[in-house]
Amino acid sequence: MYVRPSASERISRLVASAGSLLLAASLLAVPAPAAAADLVADLGVAGMGGDLVAGHGKVFVAADDRIVVTHLDGEAVTTIGGLSGVTALSAPDGARKVYATLSGTHEVIEIDTATVAVTRRIDLSAYPCPSTLAQAHNRLWIGYGCGGAGEGGVVALEVRATPILAKVGPATTRPPLVAVAGAFLAVSEPGVSPATVRLYDVNRDPGNPLGEILGDANGLPPLEDLALAYQGSAVLPVPSGTHRFDAWDTTTFDRAQAYDEKGPAGHDLAATVAASENGYYVVGGWNSALGDAAELVVYDATTREVIYTAGHQGKALVPGSIGFYGIYTFAVLKEPGTGRMHLWRLPSAPYHSSALTLTAPAEANALKPLTISGRLRLSTGATPGVQTLELYSWLPDGTDRPFREVTTAADGTYEFTDIPPGIGAFRYRLSWPGNSWYYGAYATATVTVARYEPALTVTGPATGAVGELLEFSGSFAAEGVVYPRTTVTVSRRAVAPDGTVTTKGQKLAATTDGTFAFTDTPATAGKHTYTVTLVGSSTVKGTSTNHVVTVVEPAG
Repeated sequence: MYVRPSASERISRLVASAGSLLLAASLLAVPAPAAAADLVADLGVAGMGGDLVAGHGKVFVAADDRIVVTHLDGEAVTTIGGLSGVTALSAPDGARKVYATLSGTHEVIEIDTATVAVTRRIDLSAYPCPSTLAQAHNRLWIGYGCGGAGEGGVVALEVRATPILAKVGPATTRPPLVAVAGAFLAVSEPGVSPATVRLYDVNRDPGNPLGEILGDANGLPPLEDLALAYQGSAVLPVPSGTHRFDAWDTTTFDRAQAYDEKGPAGHDLAATVAASENGYYVVGGWNSALGDAAELVVYDATTREVIYTAGHQGKALVPGSIGFYGIYTFAVLKEPGTGRMHLWRLPSAPYHSSALTLTAPAEANALKPLTISGRLRLSTGATPGVQTLELYSWLPDGTDRPFREVTTAADGTYEFTDIPPGIGAFRYRLSWPGNSWYYGAYATATVTVARYEPALTVTGPATGAVGELLEFSGSFAAEGVVYPRTTVTVSRRAVAPDGTVTTKGQKLAATTDGTFAFTDTPATAGKHTYTVTLVGSSTVKGTSTNHVVTVVEPAG
């Protein structure tokens, strides 16, 4: 059950959680080497859109009839075309999926971030012109509406095999702005004066009304953007045409504090805002009155101190386009007049550090599972929470093995198994890419792998009679081991009572689970010795064992 923290508890948490900093928070004014210049990359498109998310080492930008996909340095990856009215994007934490609203075809599409392929389409014709989007885990909140009075609103979408849709809040004319954090959802219709921000508890259902933020005596001006701070502890609306934006407490519905009443560098029209998950830092975007200059400003969420600023001339920030990935902060700029879009990436800078350990055995055997474990630790002592680690490994000849992801427990510990397919020196490199608060970390290990040493056993009768069918079974199996094609040979040496010796041999094909079987029908009495040999290979050592059967003449 979610229990809403008091204002004093939230302030205490903000102070205690200094380890969970936004990307730009690392740009504190302390002596440091000169940072690299920021990056502005022409996306080659113009027009509507500009929303941005990042995942799987890529940046996705909505651009009306397409989604432009780039590497983190702005270099083009591909374009997802043939779309209609792409206006909003979302991606859950550790995203392998990106969701996009298509207002033109009244649907939401799902995109695999690894393959950059559209993997799913969800029909929203009952909620036309979906245009805004917020996401928490597998639930989306979508602002829809084509402009008809009372025909718009917010719908919650459970992303399941069979999607579940539920309307949230009152009807609107324009698609409402939506923001979600923790158990809180904030909703406000843009272009409406005075503006109203409606708050919902979404811990148990898609939208349980909590109340409204109406602003001061003059009300809230129409909004450009809307965000939520630490687990929904504060609403951050961005009023259009104003010289500041405020944080409003979601418990009291009162103004908590204001940011930059004068504007930090003359770019004094608030345009967009984003916040760290714990609300410790707030990033605000400002545009000049003419729309030909932009500035990103990082604030301390409680003191409102300006921590870092970056500016760009000749373009304006797109509301809602601030996004974070690893050690970078991104936003989208547009040229006035042409609407041509550019990806803006702030330079990386010193952050809190992290450390990753990787413990692996120095030696192991081919085909047999080996266990590797370790822990991710943060320099601030904060608990990492569940994180996704990236595992790369190489065969002894340097050939890449398939990429894997390893998930940590909430305390940062992890464990996984691997099965070396051959012998030699196997190399492992496990890395954490970091996030907007911490530098990433990596650890390596080399395991010397020798041939698998099987334990060969044979089971069968100890006695038998001439002419009687003898049945034998054997195994060199071990739990979790899958064997390549392997040959087993059986040689029988029979010594009759008169000293006569006869021999017989055969080959068997063992199964992949390491078992085999054979039969024999003795023609003479005496001592029959069955020598079973596992033929060795490049990965399995050869071995042999004997089984003796005393064969007698049949009774009577």
